[in-house]
Amino acid sequence: MAFSTYMNVDLCILIGKLNNKFIIMQKLLKPVTLSLLTVISLQTKADTLSNVQAKGTLNCGVSTGLVGFSSTDSAGKWKGLDVDMCRAVAAATLGDANKVKFVPLTNKERFIALQSGEIDLLSRNTTWTITRDASMGMNFAGVNYYDGQGFMVNKSLGIKSAKELDGATFCLQAGTTTELTLADYFRSNHMNYKIAISDTAAQAIKGFAAGRCDALTSDQSQLYALKTTLKNPSSAIILKDVISKEPLGPVVRQGDDKWFNIVKWSLNVMISAEEMGITSKMLIKPLKILKHLVY
Repeated sequence: MAFSTYMNVDLCILIGKLNNKFIIMQKLLKPVTLSLLTVISLQTKADTLSNVQAKGTLNCGVSTGLVGFSSTDSAGKWKGLDVDMCRAVAAATLGDANKVKFVPLTNKERFIALQSGEIDLLSRNTTWTITRDASMGMNFAGVNYYDGQGFMVNKSLGIKSAKELDGATFCLQAGTTTELTLADYFRSNHMNYKIAISDTAAQAIKGFAAGRCDALTSDQSQLYALKTTLKNPSSAIILKDVISKEPLGPVVRQGDDKWFNIVKWSLNVMISAEEMGITSKMLIKPLKILKHLVY
């Protein structure tokens, strides 16, 4: 599931600028669209929202660099699906998609940063699990990418299936669901394995490239992204086996329902915009008209 970058952020900018302007919105938007925007557009007094508006910046936790989700380009600009989520929430709450402070976090750091208040939103290819939802003080606002754990191996090994990896050593990242899923899979198939743990995806792929392990295991989206960073990407293959379901999405702290609703409906609006075929080009003229009416 992939969503357009600019059209969704523009839609949330529109929502932010129309905060408390429902009369205008009711005249210009169809009821079915309005029902999706209402929760975001209502003026709220949630603690997180107040803090974000007071400092004028959204602190958003992202990865340390994962192409397609959150990474910087040659100019140092953050890009990716998770980055767009950060910008959409900034647009909805501050009226400016650029008012985001991106905070790169490792897997081990991400939850502490959210729980401690260092970040306002975690948008970092994070799997929605019952443990994280029920016992770690977090709320997942929804799913922006459905993933699954897979395996990448060197083509020279001639391996075609994960069941041929009995006794293999795996490179993987600490602080993820990957290690537990790997253990479950090998136990259920009566196979043995070893692990080489890294703190970041970059370290894991370097270990794989250096021959520290026979295979790299992670979410398939991450495997495809990491494969592109190899000196010779064609030297590795990603197996067809998918051994888990990994619904990824943005996360907030529990106990702040208004902030949760803002993030949840920012995501829902982006999904709806994609389904309706709403693009930034389509919004240029309405934005100009509404700016004149509002101001």
